[in-house]
Amino acid sequence: MQSDKLLLLTATVLLATASASCSSVPIATGCSELARPILTRDTPHAEIGDTGEAAADWQLYGVGETGQLNKANDRAQTGFAIINACEVRDNTIRAHIERPWYRRLLPG
Repeated sequence: MQSDKLLLLTATVLLATASASCSSVPIATGCSELARPILTRDTPHAEIGDTGEAAADWQLYGVGETGQLNKANDRAQTGFAIINACEVRDNTIRAHIERPWYRRLLPG
């Protein structure tokens, strides 16, 4: 009887130690890694056409460059939105993890 209690106590301590070393928090992808495909992509310059009229070619080039600038600006705004959402996600998780022990007993 006494050995059963000792065996049960030893098993409980070993299981508690093993489960305490396990992390239940998933590893999240870093913010820079989420935005990398967006922010590292190059935006090519517009090409100068050859319509036979130099002034028209340069005007079309200027309009084309404006379009490329709009693409680059949109990409930068999208990258910032990804990083911002990632930081909000991380702060929410951090607050959830670092809450007091008695709040962890409640759902959510």
